[in-house]
Amino acid sequence: MKKRTLIRMALAGVATAMVALGSSAHAGTYPSKPIKFVVGFPPGGSTDLVTRIVAAQMSEELKQPIIVENKPGAGGNIASQFIANAPADGYTIYLGTLATHGINPVLQKNLPFDHIKDFTMITQLGYYTNLVLVNPSTPVKTLGDWISYAKKAQHAMNFGSPGAGTSPHLTGEYFKILTGVNLTHVPYKGSGPALTDLVGGQIDVMFDNLPSALGLVKAGKLRALAITSRERVAQLPDVPTATESGLPDMVVDAWVGVMAPANLPRPILDKLHNAIAKSVANPLVREKLEERGVTIRTSQPEEFLAYVKSENAKWANVVKISGAVAN
Repeated sequence: MKKRTLIRMALAGVATAMVALGSSAHAGTYPSKPIKFVVGFPPGGSTDLVTRIVAAQMSEELKQPIIVENKPGAGGNIASQFIANAPADGYTIYLGTLATHGINPVLQKNLPFDHIKDFTMITQLGYYTNLVLVNPSTPVKTLGDWISYAKKAQHAMNFGSPGAGTSPHLTGEYFKILTGVNLTHVPYKGSGPALTDLVGGQIDVMFDNLPSALGLVKAGKLRALAITSRERVAQLPDVPTATESGLPDMVVDAWVGVMAPANLPRPILDKLHNAIAKSVANPLVREKLEERGVTIRTSQPEEFLAYVKSENAKWANVVKISGAVAN
């Protein structure tokens, strides 16, 4: 019996060594073909813009094409499920967000994937603020004026978002808690379609991410009443914070980070992490991201995992108080 046990242990050790050697050999040639970088929202939104900027430089670092693929729908859940079921070989990566991994898991029950166990966290990339946006035809200039205007309206005002569970959605729900304004949520399949309807006057207000809305604000097609960061941003220095506008607790920063399917071999994880870190450290890439309102913040995989878990706790409280639903 003892002899058999020793044989089993020896065979297990050989198998483990072979797996380790296989992973190491695979990582030595990785990447040897194009990499797919998945985005859970349509082209033109914040996540899409950030992904394309970073992917272009990562391609230079890894010496392989990186193809950005948009899989919009369900507040990012369609893309998240796709990643959760993809091979853990380093050829499919994902731009996870506050929406997909901070909010959706606490807002929506019975998701067909586990947002922690089914993913490998590679690194946080950074974060950006949200803007309180209205159509320029709206007869107000400040956030305080808009709150008064909305409360006097004869009907419930509506606010658009890139989808249920996104940071603009929960920012709107948080705004309702703080102000008492009666707002009806109108979810879209991404920022682009929602912003188009805001410009066209089909919805009343948005709490959208700075990168996707910045161009429309600068072109005068939308009016930014406030931002949700703690301090004003260089891109829109004349737009006050919500705190300055009388809402001291209205602070929301939307983060993004790179993920892969669960059980990504550590050598490949390290290669991707290093390529991403070098990419965002490139002065031209940094300039492009900062021009679009992104504050760069990278992290180690373990740090990123802990951060995602802390965000779940924070937004679970907002969901509970607001009664937000994944409509």
